[in-house]
Amino acid sequence: MKAYIKHSGILALCIATLNSCTPEDPLSGTTITLDCDYFNEDRVLVDDPEVSIDYLITCDMSVNADVTVMPGVTIAFATDAGITIEETGSFRAEGTPALPITFEGEDGLKGSWRGIIAYSNDPKNIFDHCIVEHAGGIAHNSNGDRGAFVVWAEGRLSLTNSIVRLSASHGLNATYSDAWLELGGNTFTENDGAPLYLEYHYVNVPSASDSYIGNDNPRILLESSGSTVNVNTTWKKVNVDYQVEGGVEIQVRDAAALTIEPGVNVYFESGSSMYVTDEAALVAVGTVQAPIGLYGFTAANGAWGGLYYAFTSNVQNVLDHVTLQHAGNTEFEGAVYMWADPKLTVLNSEISNSGSCAFFAGGAGAGNANLTVNDVVFVNNAGADYCVD
Repeated sequence: MKAYIKHSGILALCIATLNSCTPEDPLSGTTITLDCDYFNEDRVLVDDPEVSIDYLITCDMSVNADVTVMPGVTIAFATDAGITIEETGSFRAEGTPALPITFEGEDGLKGSWRGIIAYSNDPKNIFDHCIVEHAGGIAHNSNGDRGAFVVWAEGRLSLTNSIVRLSASHGLNATYSDAWLELGGNTFTENDGAPLYLEYHYVNVPSASDSYIGNDNPRILLESSGSTVNVNTTWKKVNVDYQVEGGVEIQVRDAAALTIEPGVNVYFESGSSMYVTDEAALVAVGTVQAPIGLYGFTAANGAWGGLYYAFTSNVQNVLDHVTLQHAGNTEFEGAVYMWADPKLTVLNSEISNSGSCAFFAGGAGAGNANLTVNDVVFVNNAGADYCVD
């Protein structure tokens, strides 16, 4: 009687939300192993309350149609299995607080299955009130992309109110351009990589309603696929810091403004830097209670490049209550490098442990006439406070 009532409720929900859909699999009382071509046509997966695992996937399953997973379903994955949402497919898994949808490794070990990769940009790629665990094993593709979730260029993923844990790699990997990402209400924890591994222009994606604490890499990791920040973007404050991979140059161009929220801390690996040009702006305005920190990943003088401003008269270029530390490697000649008199205001801040000067003005043979400095502290820099060509 319990099974009948529960199944009937799911069917009612299915009819109400999807207009017309019929579960392909009746209640069986046993785990159903899905054929590897099962998602080549529209499917609806339903919960069987008589079993702990409703479905078993034993391969890297391609999704070429519309797949819907109903609340309460548990899908287990054999070793190295996974889900690939192809460009022609979509995958909607919307659980509830009482009936989450679970994706787990059959053997319960970290990395025992690949995870879920989205090539599709279908708005029906929705995961809500889900538990995704034991993924992040072998790579999804020849590019070596690993993570519990991977989003390809121009892919689409909405991930909300879910738990992503025990991945042998990152929680979410989105390192390609032009993807559409939505996060909120999630917990990323106990993953062997970073909670999020993102292309840097997705710094507006992390959500203050998410928790990113408890992963082997304690920070959100940023890399570059050659994109730039060319539209107004806000770098979000969340409950962990950020880390920029070595050699990455964060570029802000085309009159765009990159705004860093108060309280954000960023750690730059060797060779990384920030470049503001083409009338763009870096708006970094912290507060006494929530200053902004730009640090070297290695706490040493000149551990990273620093901030480079060129060909911008944008009055929004402001550093206020910012600590700029460990910058000024030999290529930059200053923690803040200014070319051709860019507009810049620096207030209530600290420039410390530069490997060269604090400010360097190039291209004019004199100081930057468009630089305004007030209440800035200079500490332990290898060069002078102000340098010119």
